[in-house]
Amino acid sequence: MEGQEQQLHVQSQRMDRQEELLSSWMDQQREWQKQQMELQQEHYSQLTQAINQVSERQKSQDKRLQELNQRQMAQLKAFNEFSVLNEGRQLHREEFSINTQAKLNYMTGHMHNLHPAIPSYEAVHKDLTEQEEGKVKQQGSVKEENGGC
Repeated sequence: MEGQEQQLHVQSQRMDRQEELLSSWMDQQREWQKQQMELQQEHYSQLTQAINQVSERQKSQDKRLQELNQRQMAQLKAFNEFSVLNEGRQLHREEFSINTQAKLNYMTGHMHNLHPAIPSYEAVHKDLTEQEEGKVKQQGSVKEENGGC
């Protein structure tokens, strides 16, 4: 019987050792799972934080884009107003020039009516043209006499 008791005792020790090993292994598994869960929680937290940062940046950029669009619209409106004012000023200037030219034409056409000694514009223009043509002919003849250069 002693052999059986010894055998039972050895089996009991083996079972105790196996239980200890199994218990140790289970503890290690629990610790590993706990660490994995903590890592996953940390990773999830980091991802959530990164997503929140991206969302905040996007909101900020959307706000900036709206501000830029508003500025662009204001500048476009100001440019359009300036263009209208500039066009009005240009039309006024052209109208003034046309009126001034009409007045000058009238005055030059009728000056000789005020006083007979004042020659008409056409006569003065004809005289000036003849004088200029005479100068050109005279310069041409002087060049021919001096050697043709």
